[in-house]
Formats: sequence, C-alpha cells, structure tokens
Amino acid sequence: MSYADFVWFLISEEDKRNPTSIEYWFRCMDVDGDGILSMYELEYFYEEQCERMEAMGIEPLPFHDLLCQMLDLVKPASDGRITLRDLKRCRMAHIFYDTFFNLEKYLDHEQRDPFAVQKDVENDGPEPSDWDRFAAEEYEALVTEESAQVQLQEGSFEDYESDEPVSPSELGNKGNKIVTSSLSEKCGKLQSVDEE
Repeated sequence: MSYADFVWFLISEEDKRNPTSIEYWFRCMDVDGDGILSMYELEYFYEEQCERMEAMGIEPLPFHDLLCQMLDLVKPASDGRITLRDLKRCRMAHIFYDTFFNLEKYLDHEQRDPFAVQKDVENDGPEPSDWDRFAAEEYEALVTEESAQVQLQEGSFEDYESDEPVSPSELGNKGNKIVTSSLSEKCGKLQSVDEE
C-alpha cells in the first residue's frame, strides 16, 4: 500500500460519513461485485466481529437480531437488499460500517444514547466532521507528547523544586555528626592500635 493509498484509507476509516468513504466501504463489503449487499455478505463480515467479541468475553448479538437493526437503520428500498444509494440516503452509514469493520467504534455506538444519535442526524449545523475531530484529537495528543519530551530533555522538574534553596547544614545535621563521630572513633581506635 502506497502512502497516498494509506492516507485515503485512514480518511475513509475515520470519517465514514463522507460520500467517498461510503463508496469505499461499500466496495469492500460487496464481495461478489453485484452492487447489492446481500444478507450473506453482511453475515460474512459480522462473523469476524463475533469472534473478536467472544475473545474479549462479550456475548455478541445474534446475527438475525443485528440484521433487523441494520435494516431498520438503513431502510433499504428493496427488502433484504442494501444498495449504495440506500446507504448514502440513510445518513447513518458510519454506524452501519462500524458494525461490520470497527469493533471499538461499534461497541461505542452500542453504549451510546439512541436519542443522541438521532440528535446528531437532525443537527444540520456546522458540526465538525469525524475526520476533523480525529485530526484535532491526534494533534492534541502530539502536542502533549512533544511538550512532555521537551520537559524531560530540559530537565524541567519545577513542580518538585522548592522556592528557596536548602543549605547543606540544614540537610541531615544529625546524620553528619553520627558519621563524623563514628569515623573519629574508628580512626581513634586505629591510632591507638598504632601507638601500642
């Protein structure tokens, strides 16, 4: 995969609402290339998600129940046949594709308030795209990481330093006396041994 292909893949993965992304994922799911997503194709992709969920200790939704959810979500023009036009029209293609391709996002959608999803669909305001949100999150993570590295390189531990320097005499006066006295005792014993 070339760099340019990777960039288009990443954009398609992070912003499944984009018409180009909807077309990309449709081609991925349309295994037989007939322009229709059959129930067999949906089941084929959902089986892998089920294996992942079981490995995580999550009981997957039976395919029949999931199929009912997806058909209600997309509302295809022909019963049991989902076309590219159906997915573009429904405005919920991102949830549909995440169900079959991205387990983490699928689980996030499953735990989300259904009224919040409906509000997102009805909100036609200038809300940032999924890609814009992803780019902003990644930029913030990069800035945080770089500032942490700069602090480590500069040895900046200002949070741990006190405002006033402490003199060596204030640090362990008693410790110095003990060490000094024990050393002088040992030296004294050595000297007394030499004198004998």
